[in-house]
Amino acid sequence: MLNRHKRTPAAVVLVLVLTALSSAAQQNLAQGKPYLCTSELLPGWTGLVDGLLSSDQPPGCFATDNSPKFPKEVIIDLGGIFQITKIAVYNSLNGNTRHIAISSSLNATDFEPLRQYYFPPDKVQPLVHSLPTHPRRGRYVKIKMYDTWTGGTNGDNCLYLREVEVYGTPEGSAGNTSEPPDTMALARWQQPLVKPDTVRLFRRYCLEASSQLTVAVLGDSFAAVDGQDNPTWPALFVNRLKLRGDYQSIEVISVAGEPGLDNLPQLQDKLAGFASLDLLIIAYGTDAALAGQPTLEFRRQLQQLVQSAQQQSAALIVIVTPAPFAAEPDLARYAQVQGKDGLRLARAAEQVAALTSCPLVRTASVLARSGRDIRDLYQDNVRLSQLAALTLSRAMEELLW
Repeated sequence: MLNRHKRTPAAVVLVLVLTALSSAAQQNLAQGKPYLCTSELLPGWTGLVDGLLSSDQPPGCFATDNSPKFPKEVIIDLGGIFQITKIAVYNSLNGNTRHIAISSSLNATDFEPLRQYYFPPDKVQPLVHSLPTHPRRGRYVKIKMYDTWTGGTNGDNCLYLREVEVYGTPEGSAGNTSEPPDTMALARWQQPLVKPDTVRLFRRYCLEASSQLTVAVLGDSFAAVDGQDNPTWPALFVNRLKLRGDYQSIEVISVAGEPGLDNLPQLQDKLAGFASLDLLIIAYGTDAALAGQPTLEFRRQLQQLVQSAQQQSAALIVIVTPAPFAAEPDLARYAQVQGKDGLRLARAAEQVAALTSCPLVRTASVLARSGRDIRDLYQDNVRLSQLAALTLSRAMEELLW
């Protein structure tokens, strides 16, 4: 008779445990994690950590723009502290990427060098840097790209990577860091303002030449009046604009809050009613992030709105990204932002700005570079404080002047 309660041999148990540990160690910690690049990206070329090794085309491949400023750096947030055992960087047949260096950090400020490498100019030859016996504690991984082979697909200064993978094990049994998340850590590395040539032309032929201005604001609750007496950041910006020039009048049209971005026909009707518009500020993403709207759907809606505005008006269109959620347990509305990611929609708004050649204000970078504590910048985990609103209004002023 078979013994249904027969014990599993200890050796088998040990093998199962080791197999489980090995599987955990082989998890790609970077896949799907947030990252930023200190250079602008080629529109659509965002596949740095999408897990697709075989793609050399957008969106499965990563590429910077063709600006000649070097080095260009990309920083990945693993979302917790890990014992990093291996980092793999895959180059692309699109060419160009030459000398790179990889480093890791606990705080996105102090980086420890790990390895430098030269990719060949004409073939795929990934860098695989292993640290099996001396893993490095880290949350952030930086790839610094120093130079180019030239002759790449979209220009001599574009830098391409197919993928970055990071392997390791989490600290602690739960795999979570005990340190509070730093909402602004990545944002400190990114330029807060993007100024295409249209800004210079707008300043010369509108701001400096006109006696009357019409400014419109389209956005969600991020740009809307919050029911208190405190002025919003668009209102503070207009006040600063009045001090900049000798204007007879500045008319402000605010359509922030309602209708939402998902009601594009109604928004298009609003745009059609704006006469002689000079400046249009578009600020969406906060409400969509709270509602868990898919990134591609949000980007499609925002791009349709911007392109419609460009067809209907000659106004300068400025895109303002949503502020990141604070995620601080001791601030109100903490439960509301749990599991919600505003930065992914901020990145989608950045892509729309690049595709439509619009000026861009990166709210997270503006706040991060202010040097203020996060509790000084937020009323709760969603809404900005008056100090942050003033900081953002000053960034808007700097963008245009």
